[in-house]
Amino acid sequence: MSQISKQPDAHPVQAGILALVHGEISFAQSVMVGSILSDILLVFGCCLITASYNKEVLEFNSALAKTLSSLMMITSVTMLLPTALYSTFPVSEIDDRVLSFSRGTSLVLLALYGGYLYFYLGTHKHLFLSNESETSDDEIEGDSSPLANRASLASSIIRLITAVAATVFCTELLLESIGDMTQTLGVSEVFIAIVFIPIASNSTEGVTVITASRTGDTDSAIRVIIDSLLQIGLFVIPFLVIIGWCIAEPMTLFFDSFQTVAMFLAILVVNHLLRDGQYAYIHGAMLLALYSSLVVAFYAH
Repeated sequence: MSQISKQPDAHPVQAGILALVHGEISFAQSVMVGSILSDILLVFGCCLITASYNKEVLEFNSALAKTLSSLMMITSVTMLLPTALYSTFPVSEIDDRVLSFSRGTSLVLLALYGGYLYFYLGTHKHLFLSNESETSDDEIEGDSSPLANRASLASSIIRLITAVAATVFCTELLLESIGDMTQTLGVSEVFIAIVFIPIASNSTEGVTVITASRTGDTDSAIRVIIDSLLQIGLFVIPFLVIIGWCIAEPMTLFFDSFQTVAMFLAILVVNHLLRDGQYAYIHGAMLLALYSSLVVAFYAH
């Protein structure tokens, strides 16, 4: 059974920061929403189909699925609150109130993400590791030497810096060409941010996760997919709010109403599936159908 290495997804962070620097706050928010929808509907749907096609009904790791689904709902609620509060503030104070609320809530979400990392890496890491991965880690520790570890660390850092620099350069070029893309393709900037960019940036991870799920490692696929959502909802979006605070850009947690509703409903559907604990390929087909419907809706929006 293959194991999927879970790496932080830097693409939403880079795209969001660059969009903020250019003053494109709504574009940055749309990229975040698109990344979440792509992960939990498109990639997760493909995983369920490849894992369970021509098989009986399968089951998730119950403890893992329920823990991640609870965190997922908290993430969606915190992103829904600004939209609900928007209508309760006085018109003359709406912008300032929403901005203050977003900055305060972002600090809370970042603290929650720190607690999640402690839960994941410390107290309950056994929920996120299989026997094979634990055995593999022990073998690696036994065979490695300090010199080899230092060389491997230096090589990894160099590759990481190179990859980040290349990604930033490509993202900058992409943002500069958005105007031409909208005219050539006949779609809006929001559609590009929600559909095209997330699919392109998550394609490598998506293929890896889908391939692993075909070998039966569905729990690892769930970990990667839901963790990507939690990274965006609990870390990336609040981080962008704080960055906007530092560079005097009014980035808030108040998203477009239609995007917020679409994201909340998608998370609600996936949360119900995880809570149920069982799945078949038809569940994956339903997630893909929902994603396709949302793509059409965003195209028409």
